[in-house]
Amino acid sequence: MDSRRIKQRYSLATLITRIVVLVLGFMTLGIFLQNNYFSNQIIEREVVRSRQQTSALLHNLFDNHFSVIQMLHDSNAKSEAIRDYYRRGDSEALSDFFVSIDQTDSLHTPEFRFLTRHNHIIWEDGNALFYGVNDTALAAMAKEVAVSGRWQYVPMATLRGRRHMLVRRSPAINNETGEVLGQVYVSVVLDNNYPLLELLQTESNSNDVVLLVDQTPIADSLNSDEPYDLDTIVANYGLLGEFRNYLITKTPIQINDAITGLMLLSIQDNSNVASMQKRHLIAIVISIFIMIVFSLLIRKWVQNRVSNSLKSLMNYTKSAGDSAQFRRFSGSDIQEFEHIGITLQDTFEQLESQKRSFQDLFNFALSPIMVWSEEGQLLQMNPAARRELVVEQLDSVERGHPVFQRFRLKLTPHLLLAAEGATLTGINVPIADKIFRWNLSPIKVESGISGIIVQGQDITTLIEAEKQSNFARREAEKSAQARADFLARMSHEIRTPLNGILGVAQLLRHSIDKPESQKQIEVLCNSGEHLLAVLNDILDFSKIEQGKFDIQKSDFLFSDSVNTLENIYRPLCEAKDVDFIINDHLPPQVRFYTDQVRLNQILFNLSSNAVKFTHKGSITIDFILEEFIHAECDVLSIRLSDTGIGIESEKLNRIFDPFVQAEATTTRVYGGSGLGLAIVKNLVAMLKGDIHVTSQPGSGTTFVVNIPVQRAKTTHSPAPSRVKIEPQDLFETPQEVLLVEDNHTNAFIITTFCEKYRMKVVWVKDGYDALETLKERHFDLILMDNQLPKLGGIETTTMIRTSLKLDMPIYACTADTQLSTRDAFFAAGANYVIVKPIKEHELHNAFIDYHTRFVATKAAQSEDSLS
Repeated sequence: MDSRRIKQRYSLATLITRIVVLVLGFMTLGIFLQNNYFSNQIIEREVVRSRQQTSALLHNLFDNHFSVIQMLHDSNAKSEAIRDYYRRGDSEALSDFFVSIDQTDSLHTPEFRFLTRHNHIIWEDGNALFYGVNDTALAAMAKEVAVSGRWQYVPMATLRGRRHMLVRRSPAINNETGEVLGQVYVSVVLDNNYPLLELLQTESNSNDVVLLVDQTPIADSLNSDEPYDLDTIVANYGLLGEFRNYLITKTPIQINDAITGLMLLSIQDNSNVASMQKRHLIAIVISIFIMIVFSLLIRKWVQNRVSNSLKSLMNYTKSAGDSAQFRRFSGSDIQEFEHIGITLQDTFEQLESQKRSFQDLFNFALSPIMVWSEEGQLLQMNPAARRELVVEQLDSVERGHPVFQRFRLKLTPHLLLAAEGATLTGINVPIADKIFRWNLSPIKVESGISGIIVQGQDITTLIEAEKQSNFARREAEKSAQARADFLARMSHEIRTPLNGILGVAQLLRHSIDKPESQKQIEVLCNSGEHLLAVLNDILDFSKIEQGKFDIQKSDFLFSDSVNTLENIYRPLCEAKDVDFIINDHLPPQVRFYTDQVRLNQILFNLSSNAVKFTHKGSITIDFILEEFIHAECDVLSIRLSDTGIGIESEKLNRIFDPFVQAEATTTRVYGGSGLGLAIVKNLVAMLKGDIHVTSQPGSGTTFVVNIPVQRAKTTHSPAPSRVKIEPQDLFETPQEVLLVEDNHTNAFIITTFCEKYRMKVVWVKDGYDALETLKERHFDLILMDNQLPKLGGIETTTMIRTSLKLDMPIYACTADTQLSTRDAFFAAGANYVIVKPIKEHELHNAFIDYHTRFVATKAAQSEDSLS
């Protein structure tokens, strides 16, 4: 009885059949429940994903629309038409200019524009009043937008009710002088902005779009055909009660990363989600039916075919596992079971082979390998480990060598971690004088962890190489940082005393009448100028090496560069009795669009080099323009020939190397830093040109430079010449000046210069003192240094404009020649930038600019108000 019950209980066919039916039944139920769950999850995620995509798309469309308007605004602010208006005041030409632009791209046209100069509105396009914005509102809007280049959300009460606008401004700058002529403003009115909503609706594939401000709709694309109204949309988000086929997406609008209260609502058709849910339910029902039919077929097949073959396979598996001798599988009439039996047979054979291979690998491996128990006892080790740990046999571990005992003590904490199931890699534990990197892997079985495999690798050489590499890298970084810090300190520290030398020399030039003293002062000025030129060469070469030398193209008259070249070097040649000849074969009024400063630097360095090494004869410069009809650029060819000392042919290749001259004695005889030609070569390469040199010792040298240039397409009227004005006659009344300067010498020189103009100077030493002083009294002009002890000049300028809300002129004085520093000062609100060392004529030009832009303008405004 007991035997029969056991046989019935473990009948293989019945058991498999029941298992299959139960498994399929549970699988069917599980699939139904799972599919029902996941179908709901899919629908929810689809709704969330759709909302996120629509929200991101709407926000990107909104940002892109205003980015295009911003780019057009910045481009228009830099146009010649606006600069002409500031110079000539032709309102009709400016209106025609904006009309032509609006006709070209009406989609990205702002509602209205206006221009200001010195915070006064000087022109507006006439569209503002249509939206209820009068002149008073325009002035308030201009005052509200205090930072250039950023959109600002401006809600405002107008003559036609409350309007919500996005406003930005962009400065109009004179490219030649860097002067800020004024500000150009554009405004986009969001109320009832149907073109904007139509763009958002079309591009985001939405049925309708609503624009809200603080939950109040100000614009929408709805008409009378929708099955919903505006109040229902504003009051509900998500799936609307009786309108479940529509989805509303909420998109907050941020301006300059700030919450504004603006919000976009997008209404989209959601019927596809409901349709997907219905199709998914039908698919589940069909799947359940198929699973039931399939389970019945499997039940019959298992009972008829699988039982006997599976029994034979299991018997083979059991006998192969119990038998010490390897035996082959007897075969099965079912192909799959036959394959399983053959696979098991191969597997048993491979396991036997792997067992032998693993033992060989373990024994003959060059790296130490050990097996430890989870309690920290050494179970097995290969010969490599025994050699390193000085252990002859495993049974001698307890009385082993001290090397092993120290190693075991250091490894034990890691073994305890591995015994808890952690796999450890890259553990450095030394053996005597060698450093090994160990990997600890727990041997996991069903009952837990049966042991720990420890494998090691000798990395002593690698660690030493890594130390040397890290040391070399740190030394290189220190060297590079020291060089950069040295150049930065040199620029500031040399220019600061140089400003004092040149400044005092200029003061002495006007205060001493003795001819002999005048010659000595002239030597002092020339030496200072020479030192400044050497400093500029070093800094320029450093910028080239660091990749910070930028090309700034502009439109200029080439004859101006030729005249400047002749005015500088003809007197130097006449003093040496050397002929200076310029053959300009270019059209008289030809204009180029390239970097005039770098082109002049190439001409000046080559000419200075020729004058230095030519003692008799002549220096000839030829300018030839090679024109190409179908090419985008022409080629300016510069040929400079001298009759100087010449260069030997084998040394021509070295003259363009930095700090190198043709002969070792050349520097001692002629002076110079040896950087001029190196800078020339790099500048020519940056302008996409080439340079060649030929020379004969004793006969002279010829440099040929070819530079691609673009013809300028616009013409410019010459700037009016300024009448020479004496310092004491420039200002009718004394000007109150705040000087922000931390260096006593610079402060003394600037104060002395200012006193010639009858200015009253108040000197403070840092930015915080300047802010406190400005809170207590008013000044006509601020002279601002850049590098100040506590608060820098740029930061101080920004706080004067933003925190104190002062609009008095700020003229920056800096020893930093970087273009980025000048731009940073202008962005902070400065009106003019003077580069140190300060020269008297440059300061005079700055004061003339101040008088013209601020003093004279203020006086004219006062007369107009009185009249």
